Amino acid sequence: MAALFGFGVLECGVERLKKEGGTTPSPSLGGAGERARLFPVTQKGIFLAHAAVAPISGPAREAMDAWTANAVAGRQEGEEVWRGVRKTREVAGRFLGCDWDEVSLLGPTALGLGLVALGLDWKPGDEVIYDPLDYPANVYPWMDLVRRGVRPVPLERKAGEEIRWATISPKITAKTKLVSLATAHYLSGLTPELSVIGPELRARKILLCLDGIQTLGVLPTEWAEADFLAADAHKWMLGPVGAGVFMVRRRVWDQMAPPLLGSWNVVSPDFLAQPKMVLEEGGRRYEPGSLNLPGIEGMRASLELLEGLGRSEVMAHVLDLAGRIREGGRARGFVIYGKGEGARAITSFQEPKGGWGDLAKKMEAAEIRVSWRREHEGTMLLRVSPHISNTVEEVDEFLKVLGRAD
Repeated sequence: MAALFGFGVLECGVERLKKEGGTTPSPSLGGAGERARLFPVTQKGIFLAHAAVAPISGPAREAMDAWTANAVAGRQEGEEVWRGVRKTREVAGRFLGCDWDEVSLLGPTALGLGLVALGLDWKPGDEVIYDPLDYPANVYPWMDLVRRGVRPVPLERKAGEEIRWATISPKITAKTKLVSLATAHYLSGLTPELSVIGPELRARKILLCLDGIQTLGVLPTEWAEADFLAADAHKWMLGPVGAGVFMVRRRVWDQMAPPLLGSWNVVSPDFLAQPKMVLEEGGRRYEPGSLNLPGIEGMRASLELLEGLGRSEVMAHVLDLAGRIREGGRARGFVIYGKGEGARAITSFQEPKGGWGDLAKKMEAAEIRVSWRREHEGTMLLRVSPHISNTVEEVDEFLKVLGRAD
């Protein structure tokens, strides 16, 4: 039964890949056939847009297909499915550096961030610090708190500039209750100085909320000082859209009430509403109703794949490719968006003086998938984000098509 839901299939696939020549699935380190099975997107074209909506992995497809086969037979739920849910919490907890029962299986990212905004016990005059240049999902929930008498405090920084403790500290007052940041900026890929910011906030008893969607699955997301973290599966986790994880540390359960209630997170024996509400224990306390079970199956399978390949090996491979992209782009006259190197998997090229011309058509003709994103000052960026499935040869092909800046 375990193999039916992808557990055995995944284990065998990872072991075969390692035996064929390495811990990273590139043609030079592993078998091309196994690479294609684990990452079907590699069979046609070059996919370099994992910071957008990434392709799901082969094991994710297998796990979701197995769930669907049971669902059409009237078995959407069952003992094996619930074991899979528990395993998903466990593997996510290992990636997040938290206990398995501090993980709620909720997506999208905006839902988790919104639950934090709605669930905390805000007092009139409380302040929340946020980055107005972040992705909208991590901006609007905090701006909207003004309706509850909370003062949203935007950080002041230039587009493409790193967020450091010096960026945040001038905004902190005795009224600051929470700071919300992204673990990596969606345009620059730059990571905030969390190794300093986290302890400084913790020492001041200020809550820290993180949007982890641009790092979970590729870069470390184990920040002990983070009280909350939300991340959807459809980027670096190589899972389906709509599945995700929402971490709430046990230490702050009493500070954040579940703003959505239902039969799943309130104890309801025999599906009967009780005269007194008692919350379920663990991550279920923030899950009000039915879970996205097929999405959770797919997300778990991809997380297990990445863990099996080696989290440090995945990170090293991706950062090596990202560095090669930046080095090659600079050599061709392109300017990198965002100052600072650091450990960033995302690279965005600034629009050259002559514009992008027909480069998008050239990329399409070469079957190379990248992202085009508008930055806050109005120009169009070319965003490139490789993953463990990509190879040096693919990066070099991208750079060849990129050509030279005008």
